[in-house]
Amino acid sequence: MSENKLPGSFKICATCGLWGGSRIADFGGYSRFQQDQQGKCYGGGFNQANMSPMASCSKWEVWPAIR
Repeated sequence: MSENKLPGSFKICATCGLWGGSRIADFGGYSRFQQDQQGKCYGGGFNQANMSPMASCSKWEVWPAIR
């Protein structure tokens, strides 16, 4: 498993408030997550689909925990 840490300026599922995957909010507005997992989209462009944390769409909104 490979862990990634990306800032909220990266508009991907792992930093989106509509993604239900497992992640941790880290100091400085970063999201820490496992790249090989899936998480459900809750209202984004792929609503109800299991998405990779590295996926993206036009309905991205910042995850409040890293705002």
